[in-house]
Amino acid sequence: MELILMVMVWVVVIAAVNHWGVWRYFLWMYALPSFIAGNLQSWRKYIEHVGLTGTTVNASTRSIVAKGWAGKIVSFTLLHEPFHGVHHLRVGVPHANLPRFASELMPQTQEERSPFPSYRHALMDLIRNLSDPRVGSHWRREDAP
Repeated sequence: MELILMVMVWVVVIAAVNHWGVWRYFLWMYALPSFIAGNLQSWRKYIEHVGLTGTTVNASTRSIVAKGWAGKIVSFTLLHEPFHGVHHLRVGVPHANLPRFASELMPQTQEERSPFPSYRHALMDLIRNLSDPRVGSHWRREDAP
């Protein structure tokens, strides 16, 4: 029934857009922003996890602690998910409070890495790890350092 309702709603929306000839507004106000939002969330997910097989939260996530205003805006729009290690360590903390725990992202073991200063830096690390895109400690190899 949910699927039928969803199809019916979209048929009505598309019919209304077509009837009033507001395709340009529909594309600019709905389709383009939803496309961008979906892509940002997918890239965020891959940047923060792919290629990491650490045994601790901070070794198996890439956290981003941006210093500049642009990075802080990106962080806010992603509900502070760039503080990804904190997000996993302190489940249930409201997203606005995650930056308060940024000090917990500092490396405690040899395999952990410091937070990245931007998504661009974290993306470069992801690209370097794409040859082995595994996620999680269960993929660790015995011959790995």
